[in-house]
This record gives sequence, C-alpha cells and structure tokens, in this order.
Amino acid sequence: MSHHIGRSWGGPGHLEALCPCPLAPCGLVDRDNLDPECQQHPVGRMKTIRTGHAAEDCPGFGVSLTEAIGDTELARIAVLDVAASEDADHGDFLDALDAFRAAVEHEAAERIRHWEREAQTLLPLERGAARGAANLIDPEATE
Repeated sequence: MSHHIGRSWGGPGHLEALCPCPLAPCGLVDRDNLDPECQQHPVGRMKTIRTGHAAEDCPGFGVSLTEAIGDTELARIAVLDVAASEDADHGDFLDALDAFRAAVEHEAAERIRHWEREAQTLLPLERGAARGAANLIDPEATE
C-alpha cells in the first residue's frame, strides 16, 4: 500500500516544494516514488515525517498550493541574495521585491482555494465568496 508523506506540519509545505521528489496530487511526496537525490524523504536520509495518508485516501488536490509555497520561498531567497550582492543596484532589488510580492499574493490565493476545497461545511454563498477573494488576489491563476 502506497503512502503520501510530508515533513511540513499539517500538509504540504516548503520542504516538499523544494525537494526533488515528484509530488502526488495532494502536494505530498509518494513514498514509492522518491528521488534518490532527495535529502528529506528516502529511508537512508529520512528526516521526521509529520504528515501523510494512504494513497487511496488522497484528496486529489494540493499540488498548486505546494508549488506556490515553493515559489514564495525561492522568491524570498532571491531577495536576500540581491540584498547581499555587491553588484546589485536599486532596480535589481525592486525587481526581486516585486517578484516576492507576486509570489506571496499567488500563495495567498492558492491557500484560500485549498481551504475552500477542503472545507466541509461551507454554504454556497461562502464558497463563492472564498473563490471571489482568491480571484481578486490572484486573477490570473487557473484552477
């Protein structure tokens, strides 16, 4: 029986987003399909696994959120790299900040979309409001 596993608390996060393992539809890593170069998930190098579920219990959504989390983390690292660079100018720093802002907005919209799909007790009006909020934050994202 296959399992989807993750190191982040409460579901997929930056640890899964930045690792080379292919992601399952939920955004976690499929334990039976690990990248041998991964430093997080293979048994010989495995760190603490904090979340998971059987493959047959997979909710089937979450990859877009995991990718958005990874994009935000990479954009944050890029801002720090530009800030630490002696060759970067003011424009480079502003470009890196703009990319980080866009990544944060996209991640926020994906978190709302993920929450809306996962919520069991929302009324139709509440679902519409959640979708509307996500689309206002990040109108170019598609589901």
